[in-house]
Amino acid sequence: FTLDHVKSTLTSNNLIETFRNSIVVSLFSGVFGVTLAYLAAALNTRSNLKSKFKGSIDTVSIITNTIPGMVLGLSYLLLFNKSSLKGSLILIIVCNIVHFFAAPYLMAKGSLSKLNKGFETTGELMGDSFFKTLYRVIIPNSFKTIVEMFSYYFINSMVTISAIIFLVGSKSAVITTKIKELQHYAKFNEIFILSILIFLTNLFVKLICEFYQNKKDGV
Repeated sequence: FTLDHVKSTLTSNNLIETFRNSIVVSLFSGVFGVTLAYLAAALNTRSNLKSKFKGSIDTVSIITNTIPGMVLGLSYLLLFNKSSLKGSLILIIVCNIVHFFAAPYLMAKGSLSKLNKGFETTGELMGDSFFKTLYRVIIPNSFKTIVEMFSYYFINSMVTISAIIFLVGSKSAVITTKIKELQHYAKFNEIFILSILIFLTNLFVKLICEFYQNKKDGV
């Protein structure tokens, strides 16, 4: 056992860039994924949309949950094969948002359905629009759920490989696809270090999220 393996891995520019790509993908997947899932849940549970539109949102969430990652990745590969998005981080982020949409959406839907139904009515009486009430009242009351949604998106985006293995390029490789590549060359020291790096990163993010959740409770 020696730290030389850790040092040589962390000083490799190629591996550091790969780790940076993973962080960028996970952060943006978390931010935009939470925004999309939360807004969809808010429109479903708190708005006056017709039932058929609300049913459509539920259907989309079910479909994204049933499509295997490999199928999703191949579909995106074929769809964007000749576009400028091929091999880009943007495409990987979009794929992650769609791939992990169902669970955060259901988290938000469950949380929002438990809130007082009179918030919107009170907001209307005060002259506030739906989105203003959402921002000023509903979001603060479901902050813990939003943090949990972000944690889910970030952690899963850090460890996923099934869909994005088909989408990465030479400059957009993420840490999980790099591990798959290193397995081919039997570089197990680097694989071990990168795996530990993924674990520590996700643990750090999870602890930060729990800190803010406890802070909200006044703990």
